Amino acid sequence: MGNVTTSDLPTEKQQGVRTLLDLSRKLNYHQYVKHVNNEDLNAGSLTALPWTLLSSVSLHGGLDASFNSVPEIPKDLPLHLPHLTYINLQYNCLATLPDSISLFFHLRTLLLSHNQLQTLPASFIHLSKLQKLDLSHNCLTELPQDIGNLQALQRLNVSNNKLQNLPLSLGTSQTLQLLLAVSNKCCMPPQQVCNQGSDVTLNYLRTQVPNGVPSSEHATPRFNTFKRKRGHVLHASVQNPHCARSLYAQEQTHTTNTTSRNRTPLRPPPHGTKLHADTLMDRVLGLLYGAAIGDAIGIATELMTPDECRFHYNAETLSYSDIIRDKHRVRWRPGDWTTDFDQTLLLLESLLKWGGVVDELDFAQQLETYCRVGFPELGDTEEPLVGNTIQRVLSDPRYLQDPHGAARRLCHKVEDQDDVLFEYCDNSCLTRTVVLGVPQFHDLKEVSANAIRICRATHHDPRCLATAVVLTATIALMLQGSYDITKDESMEELLQVSMATGRQHLSRPAHLKAFEHYCGLRDYQSIEVWAPHQNQMTFCFKTLAAGLVALRSKQDFRSAITELVMLGGDSNTHASVTGALLGAYWGYRALPHDWLNDLPEPQASLLNTKANALLDMMGIP
Repeated sequence: MGNVTTSDLPTEKQQGVRTLLDLSRKLNYHQYVKHVNNEDLNAGSLTALPWTLLSSVSLHGGLDASFNSVPEIPKDLPLHLPHLTYINLQYNCLATLPDSISLFFHLRTLLLSHNQLQTLPASFIHLSKLQKLDLSHNCLTELPQDIGNLQALQRLNVSNNKLQNLPLSLGTSQTLQLLLAVSNKCCMPPQQVCNQGSDVTLNYLRTQVPNGVPSSEHATPRFNTFKRKRGHVLHASVQNPHCARSLYAQEQTHTTNTTSRNRTPLRPPPHGTKLHADTLMDRVLGLLYGAAIGDAIGIATELMTPDECRFHYNAETLSYSDIIRDKHRVRWRPGDWTTDFDQTLLLLESLLKWGGVVDELDFAQQLETYCRVGFPELGDTEEPLVGNTIQRVLSDPRYLQDPHGAARRLCHKVEDQDDVLFEYCDNSCLTRTVVLGVPQFHDLKEVSANAIRICRATHHDPRCLATAVVLTATIALMLQGSYDITKDESMEELLQVSMATGRQHLSRPAHLKAFEHYCGLRDYQSIEVWAPHQNQMTFCFKTLAAGLVALRSKQDFRSAITELVMLGGDSNTHASVTGALLGAYWGYRALPHDWLNDLPEPQASLLNTKANALLDMMGIP
């Protein structure tokens, strides 16, 4: 069971304690590497605390059993070591803590980093003298909501876990001085805030609790839950059928017979993504619903100047019910999306119809029908209002037989004109293409080819093609999970890969110069989303810039979309594309609750059905 020695407690750990029970292993670097890689299970590592500890009462003030393989803390340990003020169980195999942990009445320092903890017992908050707590490098998905009520807590480290929010009670703590929460998956505060360090994180939490009391609005952060309705393709019999996620995990690791590719043709291959199935689903849904609500809220200010936006709307409370009724907006009911997201649904329907295969001829047929009758099932009674380029290309008599040729012929009519003109390089092709970041997302070349194929169904201008490729590549890379997108430098690396992929489709110096300019912008104001002429407002590079600015920013979904929408111009298209990117980044769970739930029932029902079908096709439980 290893050597048990007693020594004087080091000065920096004394805090009035006389002796330390030292059960730790003293490792060199080579041994450390083997330990963290679980390669030294038979190298003198404790697999349990010595039974002799439980045979009598000890007066030790500290316990160090770090760098062992202890899986649990005996529930009656506090009865035998009642005077502990210091416990170090770092680098063990702890998966849970006993409720009796609260019986360490004198405990001031608790070090539990590099274990396998998933939850903390509710009794944890009764450690009334605890000052320093290290829970970093575990598997925690949540903390007790009242952890901030620990009366003496001064330093807390929860970095490198799987936390999705930090309890607002931490913002009410009168003693907490240091809070580390980097490398989690937080939605509240946004992970970008947490990654900026303790001061920024604590300040954010404290701003959410005016006068030190969480408001009812923020007391319990609400996360959206998608009503997953699995199709029959996932109801397969497996050796371990306790849940659909078990099936997915087994399929991805080849531990059981895989579901037929005919039934789940978009299921990613093993190692196609580093994301957990739940995270992958959350990002795919975030993409779809983020695009939908971006379009639906964006119509509030389409074609308005920034001054008109500020006159008609309050940015702090922007909602569908606020959308004014005027000559332009009278076409849509509050919460309804426009032709932008309608095109996304058309393409999604085509993907589902053809088993995940991208077919520009089928999409062209669906688009032509839609432009005549809209979506009757959603109550459309008039022809949809589509962009100039789409109108012109559909008027080509050979469009249905050769949509690419029709778009090319239209583009060639103006290609010899001055490059500053924006004719036929508008953004109406972009909202539909973002969904193409999902099929075959593990293969960037296939993603780019699909984006080009569908973009050319109406738009041939190389600037449109480059923009579509950048957007879909960005989505695909986020779904691959190879980049830690919570870190600024990693997100920038991802965007540089996407931009390089799109840049390949540009050859004219003027186009390349404009591309670099818009890709390099860092705020919405620089984009000049409102312009005197509509074809300048709808320029595809402006929509691309808006999405990139949002991903580089520190803003949550609502803040980013609201700021963009309040600038007017082609607000709904910008917001739909940006909403797709932010939705893939933040996930469905973090989308604004009211914007999501206030979508009209027919629209929400239709989107739910198609989203479930897409998840089935991807084999996601």
